[in-house]
Amino acid sequence: MSWRVVEHITVYRETGHYATAPNVVRTPEGGLLVLFHRSPHLGHAHHSHPLFDVRAVASSDEGQSWSEPWLVTNDPRGGVIDFGTHTLSDGSIFLHASSNELVPAQGFAEFVFRAPPHARDVGSPQHSTWISRPGIPFWVRSRDGGRTWSNPVRFPRLPDAAWGHPAEHSGVCRSGLLELPGGRLLKPSKATKRPRGEQPYFGMLRVSDDFGETWTYGGRIAEDPIVHFSEPAIHRTPSGRLVVLYRCHPRGSPRIQLSGRQGGTIVARVESDDDGQTWSPWEPTSIYGSPSHMLPLSDGRVFVTTGTRWDGQRGCTVRVTDPECRDLDTCPVLDVRSDSMTSDCGYPWAVELRDGRVLVVYYYTHGDLHRGIEATVVEEV
Repeated sequence: MSWRVVEHITVYRETGHYATAPNVVRTPEGGLLVLFHRSPHLGHAHHSHPLFDVRAVASSDEGQSWSEPWLVTNDPRGGVIDFGTHTLSDGSIFLHASSNELVPAQGFAEFVFRAPPHARDVGSPQHSTWISRPGIPFWVRSRDGGRTWSNPVRFPRLPDAAWGHPAEHSGVCRSGLLELPGGRLLKPSKATKRPRGEQPYFGMLRVSDDFGETWTYGGRIAEDPIVHFSEPAIHRTPSGRLVVLYRCHPRGSPRIQLSGRQGGTIVARVESDDDGQTWSPWEPTSIYGSPSHMLPLSDGRVFVTTGTRWDGQRGCTVRVTDPECRDLDTCPVLDVRSDSMTSDCGYPWAVELRDGRVLVVYYYTHGDLHRGIEATVVEEV
């Protein structure tokens, strides 16, 4: 048996807007919901725009057509950097996000420029000029299938990491979230203790015992003096083993060999046999690119999608592993999409359709350099 691409579908594309990094979930009512970043189109990549918010579109026909977008959430202090969305067994949809914040430039930046008229009117360009910097992560929740959402609630501070500026992420990023059989939530992420917020970041875990209303710190789960960890996926196998796949920047590590053709990132793996109390040392996988998403299929196998950003492979790939993920490094690879016009693309997320096929969503650069949300249906043959 093998997998093949059936069709590509445009989920969202709009002149004047820049749309990236989608998630897709099945709502408690049974429909599909795709959520994505949106900000003004500038003609180039800009992943920390202070006007980034989260929008959603819905499908009632298994992804063949999509609604007009609506606002899900934004950060009242600035923009959303990245996020993850998950349907929980309590009937809610939970979204966690990292953010940036707008602050007055005075006292934070020094620059020389010709003041625009409005700045001269208030007496000083410093008083009407703002800068964007990393902010504090938050979460929101929907209890009506994604139509309305709660107000943002900030995550608690981490005990051993930088909190907000200058750290790009403070223990929340685009990631998977795992609900254990007893209802406990595990959310892997990344953070840094370095005072200037620079790489490398370590992998860490947040834990909730009340479906995300409150969170505690689960400790570090992946760490290296050179390698940078980011944007993890998480899965629990039938035997109870937790598998986390991290976006991994080698940064010259002798443990990882990369060629220019394969881009600058790989996927690293850590495991736990005690529901996250202890973790194995990290190991590199044979997956080039990042980040990954792990979708458990109805037959127990795991559908692992990964973003790719090198010449000839600008899009995403998939591997379908055995239920224990033991053949992750050796199972066949399918190119889901490879023809994005630039390397600003990818970030796949997948959902199983009712007929057993899989819908993979990702972002894509079109010929006019607008970024939009695309989907690909793949099937086993």
